[in-house]
Order: sequence, then structure tokens, then C-alpha cells
Amino acid sequence: MSKVDPSSIPLLAAVHALGALDPAEARGFERLLASSEEARRILVEYREVAALLAHGAPSTDAPDPGLRSRVLERVARTKVVRLTDGALPGSHATARGIRWALAAAVVVAAGLAGYAATLHRRLESLGAQLAELRADSTALAERVARHEATLDAVLDPGVELHRLTSPTSPAPGIQLFLDRRRHRALLHAFNLPPAPVGRSYQLWFIRDGIPVPSVTFNPGSGGSTVVGQIVVPEGRGLSAAAVTEEPETGSLAPTTPILLVSKLAP
Repeated sequence: MSKVDPSSIPLLAAVHALGALDPAEARGFERLLASSEEARRILVEYREVAALLAHGAPSTDAPDPGLRSRVLERVARTKVVRLTDGALPGSHATARGIRWALAAAVVVAAGLAGYAATLHRRLESLGAQLAELRADSTALAERVARHEATLDAVLDPGVELHRLTSPTSPAPGIQLFLDRRRHRALLHAFNLPPAPVGRSYQLWFIRDGIPVPSVTFNPGSGGSTVVGQIVVPEGRGLSAAAVTEEPETGSLAPTTPILLVSKLAP
């Protein structure tokens, strides 16, 4: 067999990996492979690229329209080493072989670009899902914290339960869980009609005969609501808790008659 110019081996390996050598060329190159470790290594690399193209790039990805022209322009700027006339039987650095090599470069680049685009989209999707999971986890942790605070406010041995009732109707009611030690309270309203538009209910603590303004609230669609972490006035003289209807932003002193009330043991 005629001697092969070492610089021609990469081109021959690329064309052979694509199955583009004619039978005579293929037989000659296979004889070369038996004696050249370098040729075998280069051929393995080209076949790995071909396998990546065949199995790694989804067929639904459209390559960049300008990719082919950019690759061809780059190849045109690169020095092409001609095969020697006696390189292999039947190999004359044919235009067909060179076109196959250039086509392989364009197709492989396009396939890898599509695969990279798919990975990028998947990463973006996973990032969005992760953000949603984090938000859900944060919201769940906040709900758990609120439930634990509610349980503490209701089940602590030192908490007093007082029921505010209406002097005229037994239907609506408010449970007031009073923690004098921590100066905190939790309010649970039930069967309470919604306040008129622009109005709300307001809680008052009566200390030494003077109403002390507290939180405003409105029930939900079922007539119930829970308000926690209500600040209770410190000191002695706390004798009652009451609810009136006030402007939405609340009042410094009651402006309407008492709707619900309960005495508080001194």
C-alpha cells in the first residue's frame, strides 16, 4: 500500500466515520487502521461525535438558520491539506469526500446547537418549578407557624376563654382567648354578618371604665374569622371586652352602641 500523508488521516477518518468512502477507499483506510494507532484514535473520536449527533440531539429542534453559513465560512478560512495522489487506492482528495466532511461539520454543529437549546429550555423549566416549590414551601411554613401560634394561644394552661355575646341576639358570637401573662389574645368570631361597605368591627378592652381601642376585623363569607396576636393592655383594672361597628380604619373611641360584650374577671 502507498504511504499515507499523516495530515490526510483526519479527513479520511471523518469521511469514513460517515460511511462516505467508496469501497476501494474504505478497504485501503481499514488496512491503514490495522497499522496506525493514531488513525484508530482519530476514527473513534469521529464516531463518538456521529453517535452524539444521532442519539443526543432531539429531532424537533430547529438549528440556527445562520449556523450553516457561519460554519462553511469558517471552513473556507481554514487551510485544507490535500491528500497525496498515492494516499490510498482510488483516493484523489475527491470533491465528493471533501463535501461530505464539510456537510458533517455543519450537521454536527447544528445538532449540538439544537441539543444545547433543549437543555437550556429544560433548565429554565426546572428553575421555574424550583421557584414554585420554594414559594409553596415558604407559604406552608408560614401556615404551620400560624397554626402553632393559634394552638399556643388556645391550649396554654394559663389562657382564659371568654365569650362575647349580643344583648339582643344569641346567633353571633366571639370567643376571646386571653393570655394575661403574655398580654396577648386571640379572637375567634362566628355567625357574624359582614360589616357594611367602608365599615368594620372593632374590639375594645374596658380598663378602669375607659374603652381602649384594639384591632378591627371583618368575617369571611361564612361569618367567621380568626385574629391572633392581639395586644392586651397591661396593668390592672381590665373589666370587660366589647365589639362595636366602626369606620374601616377604626376609631379612638366607640361611635356606635356595643354589639357584643363579655365581662373579664379581674
